[in-house]
Amino acid sequence: MTRTGSAENRLPPLWLSAAATTAAITVAFGIARWVAHFLTNPYEEDFRLNYVAAEIGLTRGWSHIYDLDLERQITASFAPAGVVIDSYHNYVTPPPLAWLLAPFTLFSIPTGFLLWTLFSVAALVAAWWLVSPGKGLARVTLLLVALSLWPMHYMFWLGQTTAISIALLALTWWLLERERWAPAGVVMAVALFIKPQLLLLLPVALLVSGRWRPALFCALAGGILAAVSVVSLGQGGINSYLASVDYTKGNPIHSVLTFAWFGRGPAATGLEVIAGAAALLLAWYRRDRMDLVFALGIVGSTASAFYLHEYDAAVFVLPAWIVLRSRPSVPQQVWLLVGIAAAQLIAIGVFKPMVLWEAGWIAMLGLEPWLATQVRQLRAISSGATVP
Repeated sequence: MTRTGSAENRLPPLWLSAAATTAAITVAFGIARWVAHFLTNPYEEDFRLNYVAAEIGLTRGWSHIYDLDLERQITASFAPAGVVIDSYHNYVTPPPLAWLLAPFTLFSIPTGFLLWTLFSVAALVAAWWLVSPGKGLARVTLLLVALSLWPMHYMFWLGQTTAISIALLALTWWLLERERWAPAGVVMAVALFIKPQLLLLLPVALLVSGRWRPALFCALAGGILAAVSVVSLGQGGINSYLASVDYTKGNPIHSVLTFAWFGRGPAATGLEVIAGAAALLLAWYRRDRMDLVFALGIVGSTASAFYLHEYDAAVFVLPAWIVLRSRPSVPQQVWLLVGIAAAQLIAIGVFKPMVLWEAGWIAMLGLEPWLATQVRQLRAISSGATVP
């Protein structure tokens, strides 16, 4: 073999080099954009809401974290004029997130925002390290593509918590693979209290697939977290929480990535119920494939959610990584590429393709073993081999 031939064999495929380069350029642009935004306006983001809730809990008592008037008062003391608490910007997440943010209140909001962003990046990289397939440039490209997606960029832009959810879900998967049911259930319960809309059906999907132990431990740990949350809030805090939810739900921005695009009320609710039920049915049907069960639990949760923002779509990188571990069929790979395009369209306010893609992915996940068989048969026919 010549030196030229040897060098060519060491080079990655052109498509992989192109994908890595394109994703890297997009990530670099995203980092520059985030830095410029941080330098000009480090207050007008979701991190501030979580920070304010934690500050209220530490200084006024955890039963007051949903008090809108107190949120406005604390915000006015921390942030410049023009930063508001309204139906779009207020704290409605379960109390454990405010507990998690408590250490960041040792710093100013801008410094805390920067530290939170670094913490979130580390969480995403840890998730990638735990579950992503491949090696070398192929594996690095999966991380670069994830970071280049608009929902992921917007999540960092706002100081959101989706990366933490991804890391917790990745750890859950890693523990499930090793049949460590109790810690897997506990981690899953913690993830539920950070962003319940991203995985509400996951314990149910595991349960219907016959994996009852992690679902049981999730219920037990979740019950403990719920009890501690209720005690920390008291009746007054619970009433404030319900008032905040009622104040928030009227703003359509909180359902931009749901079936509400196809008609609010019974129409959207019916589609959400159908999507969730279909995901659970397919999780039972494909119960021999834990990767498909896990992916269906996540996608079924988001597809059936009535409260979902554009940055929440970043969670799809995790089930995508998990499915890619099993070398999925060509149609499945093509569908993932379509999902990348749908995710990028969100950047210009086009949401329907992502909602439709998400529903389609439920079907594609359920069909995956059949699709893989069909592809093998077609390849055998094209090569002249005997089809079993």
